Amino acid sequence: MKKIIILISAISLISIYTGCSSGPSCITVVPPTISLTGEKTVIERQIVGEYRELEEDAWSISSVKTTTGRSLSQGQISGDPEIVKAVKLRDYNSEKLSAYKREGAIGEASNGYVAYREMRKYETSPDLKKALILVVDEENRARKIIFSRSLFNIDGTEPDKGKLDNFGRLFAEEQRAVAEKGDWIQDNSGRWTRK
Repeated sequence: MKKIIILISAISLISIYTGCSSGPSCITVVPPTISLTGEKTVIERQIVGEYRELEEDAWSISSVKTTTGRSLSQGQISGDPEIVKAVKLRDYNSEKLSAYKREGAIGEASNGYVAYREMRKYETSPDLKKALILVVDEENRARKIIFSRSLFNIDGTEPDKGKLDNFGRLFAEEQRAVAEKGDWIQDNSGRWTRK
């Protein structure tokens, strides 16, 4: 089946005459010139990738979707499978974590990890608290892997506790800066406040 393309010429569709006496209106409709051709239009060639002029000196620009507050993006971590797994675990739990934060049950601690903020709702329901603590533990385990593997990739050696703690404090500062209004955050003195 052959595709037929209709090309409309740039002739004016409506001609207006002044001083006409041909009837109630002085407007005459003039149909455009129509040419039928089997050729693809410029737009069709662009869509199917046959328009080579677009490829000369073309630049490719792309972006990666990241969660606000993340210091690592997929493009930066593709070489370390442990970090990739940790980031995927964080992504998997991010909605639950955000919900717990909005509720006030979880806060960003000054050491770079998340902490459970005691709430009656969770203290009176062991099942709900168990689910919350599971998310906290998984998030903190993922963060610890990211901290230690990032430092290892920078220095080439396993980081000691001091380096990990320092990295965590820097991460905590970043998390405090991007925390949502109403989230619990802990300052460096250990005092908890709502942002």
